[in-house]
Parts: sequence; structure tokens; C-alpha cells
Amino acid sequence: MTLHARVLQCILEEPGTSKQRLCRRFDLNRYRLRRVFQKIDEGLSGRSLVQDDLNGVWIVAMDPEKCAGTIWLGGDEGGYVQCSGPREFADGRCYDHSGWENPEMIAFERRLRWVAGPCEASARVLAQLTMTVLEDLAETLSAVNPVTFRQLQEKKRLAGMLRSAMAFVRWKQRARPSASGSWIPPEFAERLRRSSGNTFEFAVKQHFLVLEVTSDAGRDEVVKAWRKLARRYHPDAEGGDEERMKLINLAKDRIFLIRGWD
Repeated sequence: MTLHARVLQCILEEPGTSKQRLCRRFDLNRYRLRRVFQKIDEGLSGRSLVQDDLNGVWIVAMDPEKCAGTIWLGGDEGGYVQCSGPREFADGRCYDHSGWENPEMIAFERRLRWVAGPCEASARVLAQLTMTVLEDLAETLSAVNPVTFRQLQEKKRLAGMLRSAMAFVRWKQRARPSASGSWIPPEFAERLRRSSGNTFEFAVKQHFLVLEVTSDAGRDEVVKAWRKLARRYHPDAEGGDEERMKLINLAKDRIFLIRGWD
């Protein structure tokens, strides 16, 4: 019996088995387990594999005429069941479960990534922008009409991020010394100095720290450090760490992009 067949049999016999238990039982790391799940999902007919870090792994019977999303009823009530809603969007899901996005939201998220530069968009990063840019972003976001529940939640999250960034900018403007000689309290002076730093240079230093080299390291030194860490943390290696490997690859790619290396 193949590995994915044995894993499938285990899930059918013990619904709700955790991914950690499957890894221990079949001597798999998270990367190989995900590949096994992909193989299982491809072979299921009229059923779907649902995996959750908290509720475990389940096989759910699916009606092709209904929403492809699932609802958690609880372990004592049968686990996951298919949503009975209509298939409203292109991904075959209803308003509550669809991940479809309209072009306006996609365009806004691309613009947000662009203004954030090499950093992940956050209130701290966006606070390095001018108030005019932040207000324009907030106005653009307010005009986006969410078409799914997930998109509505994402719009609320982004709006909150922009509000926090604008509040931080206003605070810096009040705290910055003026011609009248306004004074910054000592407990806020260092915080203001750090928040006024260059976002791009801060991001570069963080990427060098991930690769465990100094920020003045050359191309060959960066490549050598990346290869060393990749051998240690690659998901296929013993004791590998997939999430750490993603950070290592991202750091190397961003350093090469920012430094202009081939």
C-alpha cells in the first residue's frame, strides 16, 4: 500500500486526527505531509480533504451543486460538513466562503505593496509615508465595494491599518520640534528617532540578520550564508523548518533586488 493510501486509511478510520500525529505516525515532516495531502485530494471523487491545525484532518462528502466551502459543527457532531449555500462565485463558493476578489481590491493591494517597498505592509511601515499619501490610500480603499465576506474582513483590516498609520503620523507631527521650541519628553525621544528611520534601509538590515551576516556583506558572502542555512532548514532535510526556509529565501531575494545583484 502506498504512503498516501495508508494516510488516507488512517484519516478515514480516525476522523479529526491531528497533522502532528500523522507526522509522527508516518515519520513525515510538514512539507512531505502537505505533498501527501495533495496526492490524496487529487484522488478523491465526490469528497474533499479538510485540514485544520486546531480541528484536525477530515474527509467531507461534497455535492457539486452546493458551495465548496465547509462548516465546523464540532467533534461530537460529525466534524466538518459541506456548506449548503449556493455556488455564487467562480471558485464554486458562497458569499461567506468565497475567496474571489474584484479587480478594485486587487489593484489596491498591489498599490499598497508598492508603497510599502521591500517591507510587509503594516501600520509602522505605512507611517513612514506622508499624510497626503495615506489619506489618498484611505479614500481609494473606501471606494472599494467588497463582494465576499472575506473581502469585507480584509477591507476592515486594511482600513484599521491605515487609521493607525495616520494616527502615528499625526503624533510625530505634534512631537517634532518646531520653531516655537516645543520639547519632546525623553521617554518618547528614542521612539520618535527610530520611527523616523528610512524604511528601506531598515528592511535591508533585517534581511541580513535573517541570513546571519553583517549589512556590509558582499554578494558571495550572502550566497554562501544562504546555502549554509538552506542545507540546515530545507523541509527535506532532517529537522528542517519550512517557515524558516521561506524567510531565508525571501531575505536572499530581497537583498539581491535592493542591492541590484544578478
